[in-house]
Amino acid sequence: MLNKTNMSRSMLLAFVLAAIWAVPASADVAIGVLIPASGKGASYGRQQQNAITMFMEKYADLGAAGKMKLVIYDTRGDNTEAINLTRKLIDSDQVDAIVGPEFSGEAEVAFPLAVRGETPMVTPMAAKAGIAAANRPWAFRFALTTQNVYRPLLDAWLKKQAKPIKTVVIFMDAKDAVSSFDGKKIFPALLKERGIEVLDTVSFQTGDIDYSAQVTRAKALNPDGIVVSALYNEAAHAVSEIRKQGMTQPIVGGVGINDPRFMQIGGAATEGVFAAFDFYTANPKPSVAAWVAEYVNRFHEKPSNAAGEMYDTLYLMRECIKKTGVTGADVKQDRVKIRDCWTTMKNWEAPLTGETSIDKDGDGTRIPTVLEVHDGNFVLAH
Repeated sequence: MLNKTNMSRSMLLAFVLAAIWAVPASADVAIGVLIPASGKGASYGRQQQNAITMFMEKYADLGAAGKMKLVIYDTRGDNTEAINLTRKLIDSDQVDAIVGPEFSGEAEVAFPLAVRGETPMVTPMAAKAGIAAANRPWAFRFALTTQNVYRPLLDAWLKKQAKPIKTVVIFMDAKDAVSSFDGKKIFPALLKERGIEVLDTVSFQTGDIDYSAQVTRAKALNPDGIVVSALYNEAAHAVSEIRKQGMTQPIVGGVGINDPRFMQIGGAATEGVFAAFDFYTANPKPSVAAWVAEYVNRFHEKPSNAAGEMYDTLYLMRECIKKTGVTGADVKQDRVKIRDCWTTMKNWEAPLTGETSIDKDGDGTRIPTVLEVHDGNFVLAH
């Protein structure tokens, strides 16, 4: 259960943001939003709050349907918190749909509640394969599954190397759901398809700071390449130790490094690391460039993949509300309309990440962008 302090924090965040964006209840279409505003992955949450602010300033008005109201809670990246807040959004707040939660572990435990409560739930960024498919027909994922990200990523990474990569060591956060799943299942399978042997999988846990023993173990194996499957904070520390111990092998990262903090924490050690995301700040498309420039001007930092995914998920949710005639007057009926809209979504244009469809498993499909760290930024890989 939520303790009093955590509930107060969550309620305060919801009250403040709802007060800013709310209009009289009769004209509201209420959408719940779950983000990690504190705790694990707080940088993701901060970036998403910024994106939410930009979105609501531009798109809160639904025309004849009234206004879009967001009821936002902080899960702290905690599974128990995600469970309790999902229940609250469905039962007490009576929202028409939920955007979130953000981490795969949270989504795994929250999605079944959405099914029981017959409420559409769309995670902007949880990427572990199978979590939406296991909770049809109410669960959806805007983000690509990791295997659909890693296929083009690994191909581009391997093509870039002057020396063929035949062996790798995988560094993996055993505590984080998607990082662990990718490190144990997705990366090994895709590497095997490409004729690459995994010499060892070296694990650590979210919150670890000292990676010297893990790197020493990997160094003794002298792999041709290195895979790092972890969130931005732990990945940055691991990469720093890898370079500190003199390992110069090329590195490819999982989806968890999709935040500017990866480069800020890891510094020069992150140069040359490959990754692939739905959204990237250097996209030359004029509308994306304009959005990024506004974001930087207002918040004095570059937007992350998490910010772009949140913005576009909210945009597509708004399109569903408008296209299906959702008004907020009949929550049960509204929930079915929104569910059916996401189920049949095909080739809808999202402002920042491009053309998006939802497949039979409830997963978003689009073409990811392969990037490489250069001078402290993610740029198009060449």
